[in-house]
Amino acid sequence: MPVVSFANPKGGAGKTTSALIAATQLAENGASVTIIDADPERWISQWATMPGKPQTIRIVSDVTEDTVADAIEAESTVSAFVIVDLEGTASAPHSTESR
Repeated sequence: MPVVSFANPKGGAGKTTSALIAATQLAENGASVTIIDADPERWISQWATMPGKPQTIRIVSDVTEDTVADAIEAESTVSAFVIVDLEGTASAPHSTESR
């Protein structure tokens, strides 16, 4: 089972759009697909509530940086493809702790 992750340090770089296009194309060709929505904005989860989502696409949205690997492993037993939409690392909180 292939896992495709969309990652870029910059927000607004097209990760979510690319993940959705890839997932819908795979689904339209008969594949079962899980999209792991690891972006805190949850744009893919919001998209999934709209009409027209292919039935062969599952959305998993309750993931964090700490649980994303477990979600990928679990979903790899359910779908032929797992697509991961990650948050921009530039928007992730950084430690301000001084040394």
